[in-house]
Amino acid sequence: MSHVATIEIIIKDLEALKQACKECGLEFVQGQKTYKWYGKWVQDYHGNDAAYKHGIDPKNYGKCDHAIRVPNNPQAYEIGVVKVDKGYTLVWDFWNGGFGLEKLAGPNCSNVVQNYSKNVTLKKLRNMGYSVKHKTNTEGDIEIEATR
Repeated sequence: MSHVATIEIIIKDLEALKQACKECGLEFVQGQKTYKWYGKWVQDYHGNDAAYKHGIDPKNYGKCDHAIRVPNNPQAYEIGVVKVDKGYTLVWDFWNGGFGLEKLAGPNCSNVVQNYSKNVTLKKLRNMGYSVKHKTNTEGDIEIEATR
């Protein structure tokens, strides 16, 4: 079965994404042109996050500009980092938890997205002259403190 999904995020800072991957225990693979997934679209997933509903043509499933993978797990599916109009988006097959991908990436790639957003925010604050600290609270939310 293929359950290829994406989320409404535009990745504009690949360095922040690379760091987010590292923080999640994932590996960013620069220039990898394919990502591992079920291998063919069988028209069995039509949720709101279905990649085809967000402009990703099913003929292009499995194709990407860069990829994100689980180190030392050749069975795990991968996340495709796919060029779109204003940057990149993330595309993946979440069937059966991506065979280990979801454990690190989080449901709907939430761990990757949260760490990416944190890294972009910290970078922007530092560029604006702020001194920043961050921590993850007991609920798993990231708290950022910025001072001048």
